[in-house]
Amino acid sequence: MTIAHIQWHTYRLPLRHPFATAHGALTVRTGAIVTVITRAGVTGIGEIAPVPGFSTKSLPDMLASIPTLAVPLRGMRLDAALALLSARSAAGSIPPPIACGLEMALLDALGKVQGHSVSALLAPTGCVPRPAVPVNAVVTAPETATAMAEAQQAVAHGFTCTKLKVGLSKSTATEVARVAAVRTAIGPHTHLRLDANEAWNLDQALAILTACMPYAIQYVEQPLPAGDLHGMRTLRQTIPIPIAADEALSTLTSARHILDQEAADILVIKPQQAGGLLASRRIIQEAAARGIHCVITAAIETGVGLAAALHLAAASPEIVFACGLATNHILADDLIREDLPIDNGHLSIPQGPGLGITLDSEALHAYT
Repeated sequence: MTIAHIQWHTYRLPLRHPFATAHGALTVRTGAIVTVITRAGVTGIGEIAPVPGFSTKSLPDMLASIPTLAVPLRGMRLDAALALLSARSAAGSIPPPIACGLEMALLDALGKVQGHSVSALLAPTGCVPRPAVPVNAVVTAPETATAMAEAQQAVAHGFTCTKLKVGLSKSTATEVARVAAVRTAIGPHTHLRLDANEAWNLDQALAILTACMPYAIQYVEQPLPAGDLHGMRTLRQTIPIPIAADEALSTLTSARHILDQEAADILVIKPQQAGGLLASRRIIQEAAARGIHCVITAAIETGVGLAAALHLAAASPEIVFACGLATNHILADDLIREDLPIDNGHLSIPQGPGLGITLDSEALHAYT
């Protein structure tokens, strides 16, 4: 159970189609796959995938910290290494994506050594992880007709929840008309949530969301800039549509700040931003203690990070909403050998010890 080597390889993966948000269109995803190898030859894999535009450090700058981190970790037991990593991450001395990727690899290796899945390692005592997790479809097309077609296709494929990217229209009228059209396309029984990606100011959000009230919106993600928690609280107190914090949420510290300010009904957690799976579990527990729901969402990672996020969701009985993990089709390759198919709006948790996945080394080499 002691660590012998830590390795990492970068990737640059094109998206199959540009992914449109109010922040702009994403066309390529960069990150790194990190591997922890024990002296007994057990290998654990993780993913370091900083969310584009949400860090002051570049990927190379973050990766430059790994050699220094690797020195004390080599020769340590896996459980001791996890404790050290968690302590340093909580102290803010490690970039959250680095902590996340290393933690994934350590948990994967530990699960293989102990014969347990990562979800079993993360789950509260006495809790049996779920075998599958409900997920939402994402509609990004700015054109109303195309957005309707995407939404109808999602319903046809069994999704019971659709998330519509908003903040893409030039006027309140066109924004609301697009929401109304998608609601018509999916019918009255499919959940509809909106994701504004910080696109509006308070007056715009009030006008748009008031007009959207007839369309049974499950919740709206980050309608205001991340720093405007006062505005989020005002919006939450004024509009009956639940408010979710996304870009405003990163680490446990920011989650506590949002909770203290009563600025959200739902916290949207990206493990890459939160600093790992264990930190994400802590956020979920503290939010639940205050009556606040959480949703796990992907950061458009490869299959490695997606599998880890699935294990986190499966291990979290507090999570009742569909999670934002239906992203495997977005990248040109997921870098793993197993399929992660979506069946009737659900993603099954990979079976087997650890993460239950195998790295596709040839694909990683092709996209390095």
